[in-house]
Amino acid sequence: MTLQTRPLFGFAADVPFGQGAAAEAVVQAAEAAGFDLFSITDHPYGAQSFEPYAAVPYLLGRTSRISGYVGVTNLPLRPAPMLARTVASIASLSGGRFALGLGSGGYWEHITRMGVPHLTPRQAVDAFDEAIDVVRRLTGGPGRPVDFEGEHYRADHLAPSAVPTPPIWTGSGGPRALAITGRKADGWIPPGGADWTTQVYREGRARIDAAAGEAGRDPAEIITVVNLGTPILTAADVAQTRGPDGRFVGGSARQWVEELTGAVSAHGIAGFNAAVLDENGSINLDTIARFGAEVIAPVRDTLGR
Repeated sequence: MTLQTRPLFGFAADVPFGQGAAAEAVVQAAEAAGFDLFSITDHPYGAQSFEPYAAVPYLLGRTSRISGYVGVTNLPLRPAPMLARTVASIASLSGGRFALGLGSGGYWEHITRMGVPHLTPRQAVDAFDEAIDVVRRLTGGPGRPVDFEGEHYRADHLAPSAVPTPPIWTGSGGPRALAITGRKADGWIPPGGADWTTQVYREGRARIDAAAGEAGRDPAEIITVVNLGTPILTAADVAQTRGPDGRFVGGSARQWVEELTGAVSAHGIAGFNAAVLDENGSINLDTIARFGAEVIAPVRDTLGR
């Protein structure tokens, strides 16, 4: 099962709506190139985006090894008990090739256009907290029926699905959500494209680790998967591989290998999610193949040694 490999390599498979054949082709190409994961964002209020809980299972059905996740699930649009049934079904049908990316909700000006009541930031995080409990209790069965009475979700005598709970990765950013991640989640996707060089990562990871320790958990059990942005692969080394905010922005394949190897060995990063785009902003099959051969394989070889 690819979610057990380290480091994990993923990519954003957000192909424009109507280009289903292209979506299938890029995910199959990524699987062949050695990627472990693909992700699709959850913004269904946009008519030009695939609905991810339809697209991810379809693409898993057209592949055999690569895993998928929704990055991250727009929780206010997906009631937790139904979400639990959905992710159990995807995990079962795909042979476990699925992780639950989960967020408390952003872009409320758009979310409410779909008939969902507006929640305050505190209410949204409270619902996020409850949702993790609901998903865990309604998966991992068989077991006794679940009765859950929360402020935001309710389950009345529902039997848990006889499927292991998928890994739960959060896109949390605020102090309360980070603490919940430390107590209850399996992984963290730092928000806003923050990587291992940023204050967002350092402070967020410290909050997660502290909350995990207080809950009696080993912080190392909670992995970090970072979003890389566009993987700019240059023909030769470049002098500047970091942007104004200090984040890694690309370079030659050798520089990519050095950066990602260091991220794993020195900072404990467990996975990378790249936007595999060409200079025109399109997903490019050649770039996918090259990234696999020139970055993924050498990183794994180096870490293997």
